Amino acid sequence: MQREVWFEKVAWSYMPCHWKGFGVLAAVILPTLAAIWAGQAVLDGMGYRTADWLPFPIFFTPALLLVLGIAKRHS
Repeated sequence: MQREVWFEKVAWSYMPCHWKGFGVLAAVILPTLAAIWAGQAVLDGMGYRTADWLPFPIFFTPALLLVLGIAKRHS
């Protein structure tokens, strides 16, 4: 049984070529953005305005690795 191709390799990255590829991206990106914004709002509310950058690497890095793993598997 062959895997479905949801992503095509373009140069050093992967681009979605199927609606499921776009769905995977949306399912990972939207909660990640919400978590980053919520984290920044919490830090701002606690008075840590200089640490607003902190939620970005905490939530973005695992999301990026997850999407790259899924894209590689379904390419």
